[in-house]
Amino acid sequence: MSLDPKQLRQDARRLQDARPVGRESTGTTKAIRTALPVIYQLRKDGVSWPAIAEALAAQGVVQGKDRIPLTTKRLTAIVSQIEDQDRKKASKASNRVRSDTPLLPTGPSLRPSLSPDLATRPLPPDSQPSSTEDELRSAAYENIKSVLKKD
Repeated sequence: MSLDPKQLRQDARRLQDARPVGRESTGTTKAIRTALPVIYQLRKDGVSWPAIAEALAAQGVVQGKDRIPLTTKRLTAIVSQIEDQDRKKASKASNRVRSDTPLLPTGPSLRPSLSPDLATRPLPPDSQPSSTEDELRSAAYENIKSVLKKD
């Protein structure tokens, strides 16, 4: 079976454009998202969630495949979902690197250095270490010789 890539691309785009955004099949989330400022104002004015859900249901906002009227529990769940999505979107936007910000600092760059009391002091060139490696090894052996002695 051979596939026509051009036709496949056209069909996929057409079908994608025909699909609802996300999982919105009844349009409830979209309707609540657009009505969210009004819902917040109603809540601020002291209107209860059940009254808001009933008013939305009276205007034709339904839920599920059975298209039953919007319930209070579903309304509050959708509002919480929308708020979470907005928070995540804002968090992602704040974490992105802006294209107009420089990647490197623009000021003079200073090379980090140790504090003076932590820096090593250079040895004078004419001074030699007092012991050679062999002498150090021998001294260490003498210190542990009694432990290594067999009875």
